[in-house]
Amino acid sequence: MTTSRRARRVVPALLAALALSVGVGLPQATGATARPGAERKPVPATHTVHLSKPKLVTPIGNAMPKVLKSRGPLPTIPRKKLAELKAEAAKHPAKHGPGQTGGNRAEMPAAPPSQGSFEGLGEPCCIRPPDTHGAVGLGHFVQVVNGTGFGVFRKSDGALLKKVSFASFFKYTAQTIFDPRIVYDKKSNRWVISAAAFPENSTVQKVFFAVSTTSDPTGSFFVYTFDPPESSGEFYDFPQLGLSQDAVIVTANVFDSAENYVRSRAFGLAKADLYNGRLTNYPYFSLGKPGTVAPPVVEDNSTNAFLVAAGISNQLSLFRATNLGHSNATIVQQAGVPVAAYTVPPNARQPGTNNLLDSADARFQNASSQIGNQLLNVHTVNSGGFPRPKWYQINTSTSTVPSGRSGFVYESGTSDDFNPSVAGSSAGGTTTNPIGRMFFTWTSTNVNTGVSHQVRVKSGGRLATDPADVVGGNTHSTASTFYDPSSDTVERWGDYSAVTIDPSSTSTCPAGNRAYVVNERQISTTSWGSRIGKLGFCS
Repeated sequence: MTTSRRARRVVPALLAALALSVGVGLPQATGATARPGAERKPVPATHTVHLSKPKLVTPIGNAMPKVLKSRGPLPTIPRKKLAELKAEAAKHPAKHGPGQTGGNRAEMPAAPPSQGSFEGLGEPCCIRPPDTHGAVGLGHFVQVVNGTGFGVFRKSDGALLKKVSFASFFKYTAQTIFDPRIVYDKKSNRWVISAAAFPENSTVQKVFFAVSTTSDPTGSFFVYTFDPPESSGEFYDFPQLGLSQDAVIVTANVFDSAENYVRSRAFGLAKADLYNGRLTNYPYFSLGKPGTVAPPVVEDNSTNAFLVAAGISNQLSLFRATNLGHSNATIVQQAGVPVAAYTVPPNARQPGTNNLLDSADARFQNASSQIGNQLLNVHTVNSGGFPRPKWYQINTSTSTVPSGRSGFVYESGTSDDFNPSVAGSSAGGTTTNPIGRMFFTWTSTNVNTGVSHQVRVKSGGRLATDPADVVGGNTHSTASTFYDPSSDTVERWGDYSAVTIDPSSTSTCPAGNRAYVVNERQISTTSWGSRIGKLGFCS
């Protein structure tokens, strides 16, 4: 994504003692996580705020967005320390990936097969990375990216039905709009889009929400704005979007004028108001400094929604939000979730160049899937000198990751894999394990002789009874040359991607057995595009 006078991206406040694979100490996130077995006091709601009066619009047009030069991510630890950790990770020779030697997949189950793919939105000019996100509905796939805005595709054949820039959609050109997200609420058949703009001055920064008035994303939307109630000079960044029974869930990070991480935020927007074009008030919670917090997409009718952050190298921070969308909403920090120690991944290598692709850090980049008392998400870590996505299925009743409910995602034992997303489905689930299907997307490269390849868009999945590691997967796109759009030695990539479960069913594919993925792809040495794919445990 592009940046203005403030640097652009949030690295989670991860990183405390003992780094896996690189053997270096990591600074602990500020704002200590609850000790195992303990539950902390409720986190405070520091403000009660409301969205603007909505405007009813039918989006058309492609007004040129403000274009600003890309910069590196805005870390929640000192930039120097993050650079040291990345450099240290790169010093250690990459070994074969976990659970695999030399790419032998003989004992791995077959991935859910690809069911086709089609071209997504591309780069309009000069804006990178794309912050690619998307969601599937009953008859459409809707994608949002930086610069271009949002595009509506027909599911059946991938035809692009509508493309609208955010500058046109939100009627706003004062600053660059960034970090777009979209979810499809299959309970209410509504599309929800969020995005933020860079600050206009020390006291004004616009955040946007749009909600379709029907299940048809080519039609009208209610468009809302709000100005985060932060102190003068503070910057609201990396907002994420989730859903619960009654609320649209939003999380974000806040930085001061010196670009120091000061807090993370969470709030719930009442669906009953948001979806009907009414003003909505909401408590605005301060979560402290756990790092980047991912909201969930809650797939059942639970009144609880669990938020998670990768904030400490051997522990995940977990929050329980109750009754979001209501005046009595509360958020309580749960016991920390112990996990195997992790650290930031090395950046990804490309054949034919010393230029690297930014593998980001160990934050959760996207919303979790929440089904029953299980919470599923994935992040990229250092595994034996490789960047590797690692997924966790958290038991929210016990704040644990049970044995067999965590694993790696990678193409082969010699590939660099990063920029992942995951979504879980209740199809095939049981009482003891309600997540019966998992679907992933990620980016992969390989520099090893004989198997080398440039950037690929990957997808894969697993059944609840499969081995923990997801290996191999489908390839939806492979670049023909390396990516080198700037003078930087580490090029921005992705920032995030998306996986969503198809809510529709057919005679050969019951609902919950198919997913759509979207990820950045490379069109040329200097320009990006995207690829939308589908895969399923069905035909």
